[in-house]
Amino acid sequence: MTTQHALLDTAIKKIGNRYLTTMLIAKRIRQLYHGAPALVEREEEDSHFTVAVREIAEGHLTIEPTVGSPPSAFELFPPTSNGLTVGSPSPAKSDEVGA
Repeated sequence: MTTQHALLDTAIKKIGNRYLTTMLIAKRIRQLYHGAPALVEREEEDSHFTVAVREIAEGHLTIEPTVGSPPSAFELFPPTSNGLTVGSPSPAKSDEVGA
C-alpha cells in the first residue's frame, strides 16, 4: 500500500464515512487552491490533494454538520473547535429568473 493510500485510509477512519471524507477533501482542495494556508508542513511537490488528506489524517481538520442544513452542508473545523472556522459552505445561488 502506498503512503498516499495509507493516509487516505487513515483519513477515512478519522471521519468515519467515505462519502463525507471525499466531500471534506474536495472542499479543502478548493480552499487550498484559492490560497488558504496549509495546516501541515508542505513539501514543494505535494499536491493540494496530498495536503488535504494529510491535514485530515493527522487530525488538523474534522467535520461537523451544519444545524438545520441539508446533509451535504458542513463546516470544517480544527479539532479543538475553538471558534476558528477554517471554511464554511458557500451560499446557494438562486436558479430563479430575475432573482
